[in-house]
Amino acid sequence: MSLSAEQLRRSLDALAKAERAFAERIEAIGYPEPRIRARGYQTLLRTIVGQQVSVAAANSIWAKLEAIVGAGLAPEAVAAAPDELLRQCGLSRQKVSYARSLAEHVASGDIDFDALPADDEEAIARMTAIKGIGRWSAEIYLLF
Repeated sequence: MSLSAEQLRRSLDALAKAERAFAERIEAIGYPEPRIRARGYQTLLRTIVGQQVSVAAANSIWAKLEAIVGAGLAPEAVAAAPDELLRQCGLSRQKVSYARSLAEHVASGDIDFDALPADDEEAIARMTAIKGIGRWSAEIYLLF
């Protein structure tokens, strides 16, 4: 699923051997830290919230959601929140629909992120069955 720090380093070393400019950047700034998020509903919800907006905007929307819906953004609370309340936090109508769909799937037990198949394609198929979760979102989830 996600890369360990050692796997990331080995992969970057392989790229650096093939491309001198890449090697020069690693020499100049070093290796990046892996960006790893906890598995689960909140990470995929953050992906929805953050799509097509700046990091600052996504963080602002997330903070408003937590303030209004409750810290942790329990799926039951998101599923039960009125559309207008979620819109006041900064979510578009489409994102309200997607966030609610995800929350309902999790709350009902239709998807369990701890039990996703180990095979990436199977995991992607399970996640993309949720309205608003496309292949890109599923792949990003699996990467981090």
